Amino acid sequence: MDKSQFSAQKLTYARIARGMTMKKLSELANISRQMISNYEAGKTTPKGSNLLKLADVLNFPPSFFGNYTQPLNPGAEFFRNQSATSKRLRDMQKVRLLFARNIFDTLSVYVKFPKINLPASLDIDFDQISNSTIASKAKELRTLWGFDNVIPIPNLVKVAEANGIIIAKANMKDSKLDAVSKWIVDRPFILLTDNGESSVRRRFNVAHEIGHLLLHSSVESIYDLTSKEMKLLEKQANMFASYFLLPNKAFMDTLMTTSIEGYVDLKRYWKVSIQAMIYKTRFLELITDDQYLYLSKKIAWNKWKKSEPLDNTIPMEEPALFSTVYKMITDHGLMTNQGLKATLSLPDDELSKMVGKIVLKHSSIGMNQPKLKLL
Repeated sequence: MDKSQFSAQKLTYARIARGMTMKKLSELANISRQMISNYEAGKTTPKGSNLLKLADVLNFPPSFFGNYTQPLNPGAEFFRNQSATSKRLRDMQKVRLLFARNIFDTLSVYVKFPKINLPASLDIDFDQISNSTIASKAKELRTLWGFDNVIPIPNLVKVAEANGIIIAKANMKDSKLDAVSKWIVDRPFILLTDNGESSVRRRFNVAHEIGHLLLHSSVESIYDLTSKEMKLLEKQANMFASYFLLPNKAFMDTLMTTSIEGYVDLKRYWKVSIQAMIYKTRFLELITDDQYLYLSKKIAWNKWKKSEPLDNTIPMEEPALFSTVYKMITDHGLMTNQGLKATLSLPDDELSKMVGKIVLKHSSIGMNQPKLKLL
């Protein structure tokens, strides 16, 4: 591969995606660390044998390193559980935001994605955002999406995708990182980490990230914030998720009892965790601090901190937009599966996670069909 075809940045992306340091990549590929550094700095272009070594160790197709990728635009990425995550994990997710953008850009050549249907993001400093402003923005979103403030949101992931939000699962497993969100150009993206979360936690994670997207456009980078400021961001996003998933009056109307058993029944209806509903009850001052402490101790006594009743019963909400669009393209012959995979130039483990196992199938359908619109 000559210098004009090799992207030094793409080598860095692949290495970060695999969670490797230069030293580790050097050891596994049997290439000096200095040479790896030169490759990533663009000082030297790897010859065929070394490129194949790097591709093999990183498990990326060689073509990946020659394709241009749009960089992420300025603006903050928001990480769920960001205070507990390392920079390495955050960087791994940021790279996968690039992968998601590449998939979107490629698929949108053939299929028109749903239009973005979101309220205008707040244009004020986050430390000036009040609770009433957060509640108002959550109510505005419910109204815009056709839900009054009485009924629970049904399948939140499906509803969000239908309203233009790109949601995908990242090829990562880590209990310390639930999700990441970012406006990329003019499209909101949310990536979910595979950490064995319950269906209700995933719903809250998605609502939380939508909160960041609508509330925190003034934040340029989370790395510029203090720990106290980051905690405030997370608190505001949690509050948005609570208002959005559990509208105050509707929730109070269904709260017939504050017994622990009563919350189990409410969880089945609202599809929100028992712990989040108990917190909401205290926030609304429907129980005292002593009652809240008692219920919290009951949660601990029942060993429900990590696993609650109904966690294995309420269906998991899975992203489907990328998979649906990909299938439309191949089924209608706009591109073969092999051709589309070659254009995307991502490894199967990354593609099958973000797009779905449909990418592992083969197709021999032709091309040159009209552009489709996803309604």
